[in-house]
Amino acid sequence: MATLGAVFEELNALKAQGVLADYAIGGATATLFYAEPTRTYDLDVFILLAPRDSASLAPLAGIYNWARERGFQEDAEHILMHGVPVQFLPAHNPLAEEAVAQGRTLDYEGVPVKVIGPEHLAALALQAGGRRRRERAWQLIESGSTDRSALRDLLRRHAINESIDHED
Repeated sequence: MATLGAVFEELNALKAQGVLADYAIGGATATLFYAEPTRTYDLDVFILLAPRDSASLAPLAGIYNWARERGFQEDAEHILMHGVPVQFLPAHNPLAEEAVAQGRTLDYEGVPVKVIGPEHLAALALQAGGRRRRERAWQLIESGSTDRSALRDLLRRHAINESIDHED
């Protein structure tokens, strides 16, 4: 039976083959590395595109072509890798780009996987807004895995008007 480790190996291969410039796991799955588990349907993978794809009208074409060659099926916006729905999200703003670039390489069952750090995860969640994302940000903050000073700096630098000194 395939595990998330097998999916992480595939992501490492995508980067090694130059299909994408870099990646980092985000969303609820990334939160698992720092705080209590959160229910999630899919695996969010924030990506930096290879230079040849960044100006394309179909920037994810290379990833979808790679997936088809590997025998992975598409399901709406997801690619099913070893039974796991994986959504590739091009870094859409400077905060997301920084989150991928500064991601942490962690270990998952002996497989290295790049994961967005807790401060960037919280900042991205607060930037996106919504009740569930705010709850996820506070879960990270309250877990003790987040450096509040670094998070305050991220929020200031990326003009996210959110106070983390107390929950509203």
